[in-house]
Amino acid sequence: MGPGEDNERREAWSSYWSSGRLHSCASGDQDNYGGAIAQFWRTFLERLPSPARLLDLATGNGPLPRLVWELHKDAADIDAVDLADVAPAWHSPSLHRGVRFHRSVRLEVLPFADASFDGAMSQFGFEYARRAPALAECLRVLRPRAPIALVMHHAGSVLVAVGREELEHHGWLAGDDGLVEAARGVIPWLAQARAGIPAGDAERAARARARYNAAMQALAERAQQSTAPDLLLEARQSVHGLVARVPAGGADATLQSLDAYAGELARARLRTAEMVSHALDAAQLEDLRERLRSARPGQAVDCSELRQAEGVVAWSLVCAPPDGGEASIG
Repeated sequence: MGPGEDNERREAWSSYWSSGRLHSCASGDQDNYGGAIAQFWRTFLERLPSPARLLDLATGNGPLPRLVWELHKDAADIDAVDLADVAPAWHSPSLHRGVRFHRSVRLEVLPFADASFDGAMSQFGFEYARRAPALAECLRVLRPRAPIALVMHHAGSVLVAVGREELEHHGWLAGDDGLVEAARGVIPWLAQARAGIPAGDAERAARARARYNAAMQALAERAQQSTAPDLLLEARQSVHGLVARVPAGGADATLQSLDAYAGELARARLRTAEMVSHALDAAQLEDLRERLRSARPGQAVDCSELRQAEGVVAWSLVCAPPDGGEASIG
């Protein structure tokens, strides 16, 4: 991955995390993950010795450091890294003294000394990196018997299924026949009409209005047929809100707002495309498991599907000594 792609990803994710969301799945529980994922992490963390220095990979806005602090308070000792410029709003250095965030860090190049940590974890993050060098770096900074726990996107999960459908919605919204371009075409005519200026080309103005109305109708039909209509409904609210409030003679300001929203959509599309493309199938999970078995002979590498009422939500992977092992401290 080149520097330009890294910068584009950093910008897209920095923008997302600056919104205050705690998780990479916008439709998820924004307090902290519940259900199978929460139970997985609580089980893993309860088995660790205390004190233990932990590493959180691709932390986002820090749901795992937050959970560690909730469980251990002042005994929490965790370094959390992310490629994005993260600064979680919940984090107060004076209160959460043992929780440290490190921004603009690639998982393939970690800024820590060898054998620094008693455990490593990642939630919907490790799979976004180049897995082989990221795993090598993770193992380098861990003590020899330190456990690793990963929750990763599953190519067959309900989250990825929603992502695939939303990519289709993104394509339509930003396409030539989609809502954004239809709004861009009608806004100047509306600003002119609301200023009481007769349309210089009444036929073109009528076509722009008809195109916009047709796009709104197409969106309504798409949303009705979709199993994941949230993106469409949010786009309708945002774009039509701009169109409905075009002030007299105010096309330029409204078009600038539309451009800003189109930029948000493009960044959201990148994030969703990344989730879908980096979700692991069974063969990719098995490759990761074999790499860990080779690097950690004699340790158990357990993988499973995490399921909730709606279906599979993730893969889980734990690499640890077969006795459930304590991390080697000191």
